[in-house]
Amino acid sequence: MTQQTAEELICPECSSRNIGLSSRDGHYVCLNCGLVLDIPVIDTSPEYRIYSKEDAKQKERVGAPLSMLKVDKGLSTSIGRGERDAYGNLISPLQAARIKRLRKINNRYSKSQTRNLKQALREINRVVSELGFSENVAETASVFYRKALKENLVRGRSIKCMVGASVYMACRQLNIPIVIKDLEQVIGYDRKSIARCYRVMVSKIKINLDRQDPSSLINRLGDELKLTPETKKEAIKILEEVRAKRLDVGKAPMSVAGAAIYLACIRTGERRTQQMVAKAAKTTPVTLRNRFKEIANALDLALDIKRGAAATPVYFKNPWEDEE
Repeated sequence: MTQQTAEELICPECSSRNIGLSSRDGHYVCLNCGLVLDIPVIDTSPEYRIYSKEDAKQKERVGAPLSMLKVDKGLSTSIGRGERDAYGNLISPLQAARIKRLRKINNRYSKSQTRNLKQALREINRVVSELGFSENVAETASVFYRKALKENLVRGRSIKCMVGASVYMACRQLNIPIVIKDLEQVIGYDRKSIARCYRVMVSKIKINLDRQDPSSLINRLGDELKLTPETKKEAIKILEEVRAKRLDVGKAPMSVAGAAIYLACIRTGERRTQQMVAKAAKTTPVTLRNRFKEIANALDLALDIKRGAAATPVYFKNPWEDEE
């Protein structure tokens, strides 16, 4: 739909051309009879606010917005592959061959860091898409990777491992529940390689990331184990007591969250086996047992652990789910 000006409009009530734009609510109004015209108004003003002349010079721009997911941030141009010029005329074979050669030279003389960044950004988009995260995660990860590339940390290391470390750092900064094991299958490298690159980036780039809170992992584990909100709330209460006594210091957040989920299941009667909780928490049953025994002994919790047939999982109906 094309944007119409006030001079082109006619009032359907009194056929007047005296139409104005209301600055308060953004509607076209007939200045003769007061009729409000039901015509959408397209706002062509910039999305940012200007408070001074210096601010206007800094924010003024043309073209597409900047994007960290592009190598040149969307500022440079490339030689197109069309067969017509700007006037719509066909390009002669001699000119087409010359443009093809210029395009090849332009790609050939790009720096090694630019080629590395192109490959890394494609990999970041692929990893974020497979994990189901938003574009904000991809942009944040690209910022971390650019810093690592600037500090020459990528040399001698796998691009995929550095991409995995960048995505993990982005999720940590944006408070998205994730563990490094989630990246193993997507990246194609083991957890130790990704963790090694992550430690290098944190130490060299000097980025301060808060320690991952086990409470942020409760919803993820609860949804995977199909637990009701009551059990999740009980697990969060247990974690608050654990944090008060500093029992989670030096422990993997996912294992602590898994232990809290298992203890909450025992309390509410919504039983899950240790193997099920350990699989959801991406840890081993031995680690899970050690964690929930430490928490139970420190908090003086009375445990009634079922064995054999009595340990069969019990599923409660979630009252917030619609009936099928």
